[in-house]
Amino acid sequence: MHIGWRNLTKTHQLRTKPTAVSRISMVEPQKFSQAIQSKINWFAFFLAFPALDILGLSATFYIFLSLIYSCGFFWERKYKGKYLFLGFLLIGTLGTFLTPIPEVFQSLQFLMSLIQFYYWIGVAVFFIVFFQRIDLIQLSKWVLIGLLVYSLAFYLIGFNFESFLISITCTPGRNAYVFVVLACMPMTFFYLKEKSRTTRLFFYLFFILMMLLSNGRSGAVIILIEVLLVSLALSPALNKGFKWLIPLLLLVFVVTQTDEFEVYKYELSNTVEPLSPRFASLIAGEGEGDLEKDKSWLIRKLMIDKGKEIVEEHPFLGVGPMNFTKYKAELNVFTSDKYSRLQSVSLSHLQQRTSAHNTYLQVITEFGILGSFFFFLILLSPIWEFGKLFWLNRLRTEHVFLISLIGISIHFYAIASLTGALPWFVIGLAWGSTYLNTKKNFSK
Repeated sequence: MHIGWRNLTKTHQLRTKPTAVSRISMVEPQKFSQAIQSKINWFAFFLAFPALDILGLSATFYIFLSLIYSCGFFWERKYKGKYLFLGFLLIGTLGTFLTPIPEVFQSLQFLMSLIQFYYWIGVAVFFIVFFQRIDLIQLSKWVLIGLLVYSLAFYLIGFNFESFLISITCTPGRNAYVFVVLACMPMTFFYLKEKSRTTRLFFYLFFILMMLLSNGRSGAVIILIEVLLVSLALSPALNKGFKWLIPLLLLVFVVTQTDEFEVYKYELSNTVEPLSPRFASLIAGEGEGDLEKDKSWLIRKLMIDKGKEIVEEHPFLGVGPMNFTKYKAELNVFTSDKYSRLQSVSLSHLQQRTSAHNTYLQVITEFGILGSFFFFLILLSPIWEFGKLFWLNRLRTEHVFLISLIGISIHFYAIASLTGALPWFVIGLAWGSTYLNTKKNFSK
């Protein structure tokens, strides 16, 4: 009887003894050394303050090469969404070499575009793989510093410098500034969470003011959504009382992007103009006359027509990454009365200088149906996780990176912002933050 009990005890110990994998998953991954963390901090800073280019490439590109040297071939590791990112990378590569635009191959610029495309995907993968090894407080602090410097430069300094070696641009377009604020603002509160309520309230109001001063209508609505979501994440007790404002603000954003609203907006602006010209300009979103007011609206509609033509002609692979402006669509509709106010400018000039004005349109035209499938899954997977957290009142501070993704995903409807490292930085951090809701180890 005694021997049987000892055998039973040994059997129980064998069954309950943690395996090597479970022991690893219970241990917090070791943080990066301060030397590597400093590189990540500077990378984050120059994403939030994208003013410095070296030899025609962003400073972040060179910092990222240094991170690869320090961390090795991180893309070979296992990580969430690996096949989605590889699939999108494959479609983009095929689209580059099978593009229907022969002029692309007249120079080596297409290879530079392909390298940039690989770099952007690599940024997302890096922050997924190493999410738990990064000091997120330091990262978000440097994002905040970069965003404050960018805001100061955008509104007050306006300094520009260009030479063969480097270029500094402190006067970006309004859309570029708005996108950076929407992408970076939520994640700054991972650092600000430890500050006083007064400090957090100051920065809420500061970012809202910066957006209002930019005169960006869609950006103003989205920043309110982000501020509300960050408030819910930092103060979960507010969930029950304020979470229902989010669908209302989303509805406002959708309505302001419709053709009907554009017509109503200009009618209201004309009505108010005799009483207050400045307020009328604020309503219209422009400071110019009637002809200029609806040119941007018409150009947006023209680019949608161009996108439809591309999808009809090249549905599967599209025209290749960053080739939307290079594609010369026939656009027979351009000669109709619908676009009479644009016909003073040549169609070729409009096509070469005008983006898709919509990231989702950009994706489906440049990557086709196949690439869009992977891209939408890349976006929707972390957004689905966010939706569950939001619905169950489980938003916490570590989810501010998901809120950044929510913000830019909404703004994608109003601007073409797929290019650049910043959106992929946000996507990578958002994917990485979903690991916090699982017990699976991903850093081995």
